[in-house]
Amino acid sequence: MNPEDVVHCEIHPTIGIARLGNSPDGFFVGPEAPGIPPRPDGGFKDASGRVKRQAARFRVYAYDGAGRVLGELTSADAQITWTAELANAKGAWFAFAGRFHTSTADSARRNRQVDPADPVARARLVVRPGPRSVAGPSADGTGARFDTGTFLGTPVPLGELRTDEAGRLLVLGGFGRSGSVEPAHPVRHFANNDSWFDDTSDGPVTATVRLGGPQGREVPVTPAWCLVTPPDFAPYTPSLITLYDVALEVARTSLGLPTPPEVSFTRDIYPLLARPIGLAWVNEVARRRHGDAAHNFLSPGRLARLSSNAAADAPFRQAVFRRLRAPGGTDVSQANDGFMPLLAGDDGDSQDGRPGTWLALLPGQYERMRRWAAGDFLPDGTAAPTPVPFADLTPQDQPHALVRAALEAANGGGFFPGIEMTYIAAEPATWAAPFRLRTGLAAGDISKYMAVPWQADFFLCNTHWWPAARPDEVLPEPEHDALLQVSADAFREWDRGIADGGGSVKGMNEMVSHWGTLGFIVARTAPDGGEVLVETERSSPDPP
Repeated sequence: MNPEDVVHCEIHPTIGIARLGNSPDGFFVGPEAPGIPPRPDGGFKDASGRVKRQAARFRVYAYDGAGRVLGELTSADAQITWTAELANAKGAWFAFAGRFHTSTADSARRNRQVDPADPVARARLVVRPGPRSVAGPSADGTGARFDTGTFLGTPVPLGELRTDEAGRLLVLGGFGRSGSVEPAHPVRHFANNDSWFDDTSDGPVTATVRLGGPQGREVPVTPAWCLVTPPDFAPYTPSLITLYDVALEVARTSLGLPTPPEVSFTRDIYPLLARPIGLAWVNEVARRRHGDAAHNFLSPGRLARLSSNAAADAPFRQAVFRRLRAPGGTDVSQANDGFMPLLAGDDGDSQDGRPGTWLALLPGQYERMRRWAAGDFLPDGTAAPTPVPFADLTPQDQPHALVRAALEAANGGGFFPGIEMTYIAAEPATWAAPFRLRTGLAAGDISKYMAVPWQADFFLCNTHWWPAARPDEVLPEPEHDALLQVSADAFREWDRGIADGGGSVKGMNEMVSHWGTLGFIVARTAPDGGEVLVETERSSPDPP
């Protein structure tokens, strides 16, 4: 590109997601192209069976005066100095009570033993090491570690900054370390545990870009944000509603992003039919409801009718739509397991007669499904578009692909509180522009809503919550290898061995120390040539 055409730069993805791991040096880069999950060399764990951290990689893109993407800038094109800040403010925030029960009274704060009216004392509850900077290719993190933050005087490292061989930023988060500053003080609640800390975090990512060397012309740069979250143990399984879906809904309804006038079967409908089928590999309820040909939306005969807008096929489409729970959380008659999806919502674990406790599609998704059921859609195929590797994308398509890939791998509900982000993702005030968080946020302002420690929520929230990241029941690879045909009897609990028979308190505390021993769910070729998802890399032996 002609450097004179560069008017401003943007950092992409606008929101990157790094994930915890307990390997001291193993890491891999998170997904960068939609529909293509990460495939780390050697697997998701290191040679000692420890979970590799997932790095969030950030890139600088140049734009001209008309807002057109000119291409990516690397250290070969410009002098780029990256700066990022990560913080964990959970301990100083309000106790999580659910989206509809939030209180901002001092009496609702976590760690009230530290005077809520004393800002200096409360600052000791925030792990805030301050910003770090890095520049040039292949920086190894030396001098850019977030290792000076403390929680009530206890050091809590939050990760480090590195760069790849082209000078792109790599943000690596913490090592999954959680603990209490008080001895013999176990976890007792799924979200709020005073005196406890963890090393999840979030914060802004900025850069200084000079064209023509260190003394060259400085170009304005639009910043981005990084979330450091728990691992995704089922990276080949998208959530029924993704964080990208939530951000897209807000962008279209409140931030001026145009909504396509037509409903496309391949773009809009097929993913919503395919995702519950994928969840059957990690959730017994999904497997029971959709695991056979009669109930599998993607079985050839049924898919042919569901992808057709012919009047003769309307009863098949409408039969699916009638089972969908309407958004809004007000219809008591739909607050039961007779409607889909069979997952919990933003108001707690699903209970009959309480609409807010049942997950529903987003309003835009529901409307597209309504139009599909009515035959008002483009019958443009019987599969989702083939994923395009990042290297094959045009420079113009790369920036949005980066944020879509990151957010499609994250959970979009129910938000109680969630995994990567909570209900604030659905609020227009959270965003400044499509897929870009508002200005004025401080490091730690996104993750502070989440459970502390994260492992407590991770243990208790099974079956009805987020099986796409926290699996419920899985098919162990050794058992799959011995099968000629996948059998329901071969599935095992993913967290087997943790608190077996010991209750939830024991389980939450054992998850704090044993989460790194659990397996990852990855794709393998089935005996019949198809694809199955199996549990691999489990580090602890199965219980007898």
